[in-house]
Amino acid sequence: MRVLTCFLIVLICQHGFAAQNAQEYNRDVRPILSENCFVCHGFDEAAREADLRLDVAESALADRGGYAAIVPGDLEASELWRRINSEDEFEKMPPPDSHRELSAEQKETLRQWILHGAPYAKHWSFIRPKKSPIPQVANGEWPRNEIDHFVAAKLDQEGLEPSPIADRHMLIRRLTLDLTGLPPSAEEVEEFANDDDPKAYEGLVERLLASPHFGERMALEWLDAARYADTNGYSIDGGRHLWLWRDWVINAFNENMPYDQFIVEQIAGDLLPHPTDAQLIATGFQRNNMVTHEGGTIPEENLANYNADRVKTLGEAVLGLTLGCAQCHDHKYDPITQRDYYRMFAYFNTLSDVGLDGGGGVNPRPFIEAKTVLATGELPSLQERIAAIHEELRHLKPDVLAKWEENQQALLRQRGQDFALHSIKLLKVSTPNSGAGFDIEEDRFVTISQPPNFGAYDVSMRLPDGGLPITGLRVVFHPDPAAPEEGWGYGTLPQQKPGLDSDAIGKGTFVLTALAASVGSVPGDQVDLHRLFEIQRVTANSWREDYLPKQVLDARRINGWSPEIESMGPVHITLTLAEPIDVGQTPYLTSHVNFGHPGKLVGGRFEFYAMTGIDEDSDLPGEVLAVLKTPFGKRSPQQSELLQRYCADHAEATEPLRIELENLEERVRVLTEKFPTMVMDESVEPRETRILIRGNYASPGEKVTPGTPAALLPPPANANANRLGLAEWLTMPTHPLTARVAVNRIWQMLFGSGIVSTAADFGSQGTWPTHPDLLDWLAVDFVESGWDTKALVRKIVTSATYRQTSATSQTSTVLELDPDNQFLARGPRFRLPAEFIRDATLKTSGLLVPRIGGPSVNPYTPGDLWREVSHYGSTPSTAQTFFQDHGEKLYRRSLYTYWKRTVPPPNMVAFDAPPRETCSVQRATTTTPLQALVLLNDVQFVEASRNFAERILAHSDHDKERIHWAFKECISRMPATKEFDIVTNTLERERKRYDADEAAAQSYVSNGESPRNEEIPPAELAAWSQVAALLMNLSETVTCN
Repeated sequence: MRVLTCFLIVLICQHGFAAQNAQEYNRDVRPILSENCFVCHGFDEAAREADLRLDVAESALADRGGYAAIVPGDLEASELWRRINSEDEFEKMPPPDSHRELSAEQKETLRQWILHGAPYAKHWSFIRPKKSPIPQVANGEWPRNEIDHFVAAKLDQEGLEPSPIADRHMLIRRLTLDLTGLPPSAEEVEEFANDDDPKAYEGLVERLLASPHFGERMALEWLDAARYADTNGYSIDGGRHLWLWRDWVINAFNENMPYDQFIVEQIAGDLLPHPTDAQLIATGFQRNNMVTHEGGTIPEENLANYNADRVKTLGEAVLGLTLGCAQCHDHKYDPITQRDYYRMFAYFNTLSDVGLDGGGGVNPRPFIEAKTVLATGELPSLQERIAAIHEELRHLKPDVLAKWEENQQALLRQRGQDFALHSIKLLKVSTPNSGAGFDIEEDRFVTISQPPNFGAYDVSMRLPDGGLPITGLRVVFHPDPAAPEEGWGYGTLPQQKPGLDSDAIGKGTFVLTALAASVGSVPGDQVDLHRLFEIQRVTANSWREDYLPKQVLDARRINGWSPEIESMGPVHITLTLAEPIDVGQTPYLTSHVNFGHPGKLVGGRFEFYAMTGIDEDSDLPGEVLAVLKTPFGKRSPQQSELLQRYCADHAEATEPLRIELENLEERVRVLTEKFPTMVMDESVEPRETRILIRGNYASPGEKVTPGTPAALLPPPANANANRLGLAEWLTMPTHPLTARVAVNRIWQMLFGSGIVSTAADFGSQGTWPTHPDLLDWLAVDFVESGWDTKALVRKIVTSATYRQTSATSQTSTVLELDPDNQFLARGPRFRLPAEFIRDATLKTSGLLVPRIGGPSVNPYTPGDLWREVSHYGSTPSTAQTFFQDHGEKLYRRSLYTYWKRTVPPPNMVAFDAPPRETCSVQRATTTTPLQALVLLNDVQFVEASRNFAERILAHSDHDKERIHWAFKECISRMPATKEFDIVTNTLERERKRYDADEAAAQSYVSNGESPRNEEIPPAELAAWSQVAALLMNLSETVTCN
């Protein structure tokens, strides 16, 4: 009996081993056929050669007149085997002109497959997943949950062993980065490392899952998939409003909305019974597609492109299928017909959006106005701080008022000193495609014809060289006899248009919303004046209330500068430079003049003057000037109050408070008011859907109705043929793809690579899962849990698999046997996403503003990159010119950075952030010198290193303790001896360098807008800033491991 038992054990073990190593059609054979054969002998009937399909057994094994492509068990009789081994170029397969050739290993795989009966199988991802029994493994003590049993079984099969658990310093850093996108603080690291509670790790998991930053971290993956951006894309790439949808996504993850509900509300929230505003906001998912209002494009073609993008996005983001490959013909590799494609297309062809829309910064239709879904619990603290700032501005410190008045009195004494104006000869005027017509008269005047439009003009000119440096530029607007009431310009927009100053229409005024200039050594050079010369001040001889001269430097304000309507004769505005222009070196100037007011109030006739000396105009209102000219002892209480009020609103010393106040008041507005957001809505008259022959909108074919691909499971019996029916089909518990794709995306997020490495393609061209039974077990468990995303994340991060160290010893063979960590014999290690590199830097520096949600912001960006692709209308809504934000908006999380599709944020693109023009579910990872240059030179990172240096210096008075704390704060561990020595030597070297060059120290620590600690000597701060930059540039700092 004992002998029989041993025999059975051996037999079972041998059978198990054989089963594990047996050839699998989907894993081993299908990829070879798909890559080399299916393009001509696959699903696409139009491209099929010799009426032979190798993707289905019926055709491959069929009698073809005395022979067959494949004869199971008989190599010699199999035409496939003969052809792939033929040397005849007319018979060889794949044919030579395909530039494909099977390797010896691939041929051997096909040989074994034919010899063993050429068994076919339905593609694995089209089969409903099921829970396999939990494998029994050799090391039964290692697994902590079901995941580990599947992983350990694979490791046993591959002859590998799991790695030890990571130390607590590594674990808290990995987990905090993975679940929040932010690193832990040194204090959090120490608290966790010293916590002797055996459930400390599980407690940390729960704390991070409950963090509001969890939703931000999870949202990033979905925003990529949904191609979220703040602009419309295409050539014009104007602005749009969809941030309420972005905040809905964040809130959905934080509230742990079931994933099936998450999908249903985004695809068909408007079709639910009595939809809420939140459910309508959710439908912005399929309004994230690019749109255009470009002249010359065809609305019907545009609509076809919009819906094609929606089908592609749905396929890759939810189904993991490349449905877009069936737009012009049947899919060449997967069983998706062109008819299937246009039936999916038909679900979205019922929307009420239009083919040409989105101009002038107005949301493409349809859109609603709604409040944010974010909680408003922070309102009391916001209002309290606003009240405190108002109080502080009402009661300025005496020294602030005295210093401001002293500066103003000095400026008044200098007014008109050596002042002179010099006429400028105009060379050329150009305008983007939306400007009004124009002429140049007498080489001096720009004259605008009517009717006007949003007028943006680039005026090229040669500066007069009178031997004196140019200190400023003046633009003079002359009355135009052809203008209404012989004023200075024109306005034609109907009075009900939002933002219109109706008093100005018909009175011949204008609004100059932006004025800038660039200088160069040859005509047309675009060396930006604002980069080379600081604008000291902007003055004018007339202005209306709320239309101040200085507003031309901040074209986010549509009410730029406009003169008093009652003014007579010429009016002018002057830019005074902080540093004069040497005409001998840069004789040519180009001025950018923009009339971007919604009232289309355009100046009709204007000329330019170069200024030498000091401008005779003041930028102060007349009543303020009168107070300054009144002796201090003779001022009335009302005059003193007026002066204090004006100082509070304009003094440089109060600017940080004013910026903070503006940001706080905007935050209150965000939480309490309604904002426009794009939604989905059914058209009153549904469009007819036809198969477009070769994908051409102008070649309609057979009419089709909404439906799902025939190769997949049918929709529920009672499902409607609309988007709600589509959403119900996608979230059926028996659906073979939806749960698998969602699980795989989260696995990819936590391990750097999915169980299926081709996250967007679970079809024939996709990769075989590294752990197919594990993927299916997790997918079924996900559905059984009620589509609970947090439960899925919790399951993965509490596994022993996730907790392994990513480090390998020098004697370990794991890197040789599994260089890509497919079998998970060690912990995950991968570079952080671009956004989290910046976020981690801000967090470590102490600059991060962790507020959740709200409108997108414009932190630092190099130069005026947007202008390279801009068209017209330089206001924020049209997104044609970059206007940097200030204050806390510079330090928000990268998730909230304004995303212009044609010019994404450069410091994120450098780290492989996608442009978000189309769906992206998998980011590339490159390593380039540009990335190091970003970390070393981008003003955001240089400023962060200085602020981190201030934190390091504040931590201790001793260098050793400072360095130890800096390491823990930056990478969650203590330095090794060699690392400590390198940092110490760097510190001493930088101290010597900056002690000898005070100007360089001052320059380095002056980067960015955040105020620096003036009590720290610049040389010491610069030296520690270099140390901080060194730590922030470590590979370990930008890596999750």
